[in-house]
Amino acid sequence: MAANVGSMFQYWKRFDLQQLQDLRKQVAPLLKSFQGEIDALSKRSKEAEAAFLNVYKRLIDVPDPVPALDLGQQLQLKVQRLHDIETENQKLRETLEEYNKEFAEVKNQEVTIKALKEKIREYEQTLKNQAETIALEKEQKLQNDFAEKERKLQETQMSTTSKLEEAEHKVQSLQTALEKTRTELFDLKTKYDEETTAKADEIEMIMTDLERANQRAEVAQREAETLREQLSSANHSLQLASQIQKAPDVAIEVLTRSSLEVELAAKEREIAQLVEDVQRLQASLTKLRENSASQISQLEQQLSAKNSTLKQLEEKLKGQADYEEVKKELNILKSMEFAPSEGAGTQDAAKPLEVLLLEKNRSLQSENAALRISNSDLS
Repeated sequence: MAANVGSMFQYWKRFDLQQLQDLRKQVAPLLKSFQGEIDALSKRSKEAEAAFLNVYKRLIDVPDPVPALDLGQQLQLKVQRLHDIETENQKLRETLEEYNKEFAEVKNQEVTIKALKEKIREYEQTLKNQAETIALEKEQKLQNDFAEKERKLQETQMSTTSKLEEAEHKVQSLQTALEKTRTELFDLKTKYDEETTAKADEIEMIMTDLERANQRAEVAQREAETLREQLSSANHSLQLASQIQKAPDVAIEVLTRSSLEVELAAKEREIAQLVEDVQRLQASLTKLRENSASQISQLEQQLSAKNSTLKQLEEKLKGQADYEEVKKELNILKSMEFAPSEGAGTQDAAKPLEVLLLEKNRSLQSENAALRISNSDLS
């Protein structure tokens, strides 16, 4: 057993050594390539440091270039200004040459100027004639417009007057109907309140009578029960008296029994009468309630109808809200096309229509005279 273990250990030892040798052979080329790359990088780093130091040594002695750059920029701006000045001088020379040419041409155009003056005089005459024609046409047009506006104003005034009278009549009739409806509505409400109060009092009285009748019926029923008990005891006493025929109290018991029967019959009649009274009162109460409900329903319907009529009349009255606007329409028409001047006071707006028409006619005549004066000035 120990020999087997030793042989196995030797086997595994040889196997591990063999694997390590194989792995070393495989890794050796890779390690060489890594080492070569590392050597190349180190060499390149040293060369870069040497180049940087060389460049730094050369640049450290160079002076600052900023002042030289500023000076170069200023010189460039001066050159640009000189170039702009030369361009402007060239343009001024060209403009001066053109003015000289035009001046020479103007000296040679005196004949043309005379011809132009003649044409100007002809144009002025034509303009004068056209102005007179336009003034006459304007005057005629203004007169025609004035006549047409006056005719339309009269027609509008007549129409507005008729509309105003019709609106006043409608408003008056609507106000009368509204007042009448309000009076009827007030009377109807008063009648409704009175009838409601009366019916309520009547129902309260009937309910009181009914309650009293019920109380009396209950009292009568209790008394009838008492009498029945007394009658039952009397009958029992009578039976005892029949066993003792010669007892002295038999006659008294018989008399007592007869009086109790009479009183019981009277109470039964009273109860029957009270029941009839209660039934009659209940029937009256039911009928009164039905009649009251019917009358209240009718009054409510009438009240609703009156309210509806009142609302309709109020809406119609609101529909005539332009009544005041119709009244103001004449004043608006007076101010339209016949408005007073800016310097006029507020009293001019209340002038009659005839006065406004006369003032407008005078204004048109003044305008016509001003046009004629301007035509004479043109001549």
